[in-house]
Amino acid sequence: MDLSRITTGPVKSVAELIDLYEWLGGFDFHSPSTEWAFRGQPRDFGALIPSFQRQFSAQSFGAAELIEDKLIDAFRKHYSDLPDRSRDMPTPAQIGAGHDMRCLSVMQHYEIPTRLLDWTGSFWTAIYFACANDPGSTAELWYYHRSIFGEQRMRDPSLQGLMDRSAEATMEPELRHRRAGNIVAELDPQISPRMRQQFAHHTVSTSVFSDHAPLLIALAESIAAVTPAAMTQAAAVGGSAPEPDEPAGGAASPTEADQSFPVQRVLIDGACKSKALQFLAESVNITASTIFPDVVGLGRFLRWQFDSLRTMLL
Repeated sequence: MDLSRITTGPVKSVAELIDLYEWLGGFDFHSPSTEWAFRGQPRDFGALIPSFQRQFSAQSFGAAELIEDKLIDAFRKHYSDLPDRSRDMPTPAQIGAGHDMRCLSVMQHYEIPTRLLDWTGSFWTAIYFACANDPGSTAELWYYHRSIFGEQRMRDPSLQGLMDRSAEATMEPELRHRRAGNIVAELDPQISPRMRQQFAHHTVSTSVFSDHAPLLIALAESIAAVTPAAMTQAAAVGGSAPEPDEPAGGAASPTEADQSFPVQRVLIDGACKSKALQFLAESVNITASTIFPDVVGLGRFLRWQFDSLRTMLL
């Protein structure tokens, strides 16, 4: 699918963002969606690339998988010996053998590059991540309807283990070394304080090198071909479709031709970023201190702020 078919914008005002939020069924600024997942990116990348892949200038699958194996082993060893691990973090047993994806989720909490991609059920948290960095650059908001992964798990029940939030979770399916038939799946253990604070979950690919965007689109297309009702469900979430002559969300709302497709991308004009951040702080109570509940997260925010100030002033 041509990316332009699911791309709208650029959004130029906070009012357009509010219109889009309401069109997607949002009415309470402080309540996360259980039906939509959102990801904000500070630049117009046109792709969904996990942090681990961005560390490599060349794609050597064998070397990357070996590095990932070594990182997981080392993290487990040192994590179990941490004297200051907070009580709201998982026990070493909860990220041990048979729970590699849970381990990667906790590693991501500590700023270690992984193959996981973060998403949130909070529209406004995603807007924060889109606008908090690279001032002046066009940002992008990706969102998808979570029913596509519900349909995927019905087809392959083994993937349900990736959604287990219990303290004694079932064994995960082996995905990390499954190169044939590359897929993207949801991972939602809610295993760290930051994930809970941000209403967050992940997508994960079976290939260590993958752009999640085409995989998401391919999954949605495959489900549409077999289960058209799933697409109808995604289209109906926001209520009645916007009329062409009375757009419910201005430039931000999907067009009538694309509104049934459950993966969308919205561009946000760079000039809108500062206004969006001000609105988030004053009206939604979303700031660095509310999003990042720990020192590690604060350090991440301050690195972003450093980069933003350097870009703006130098």
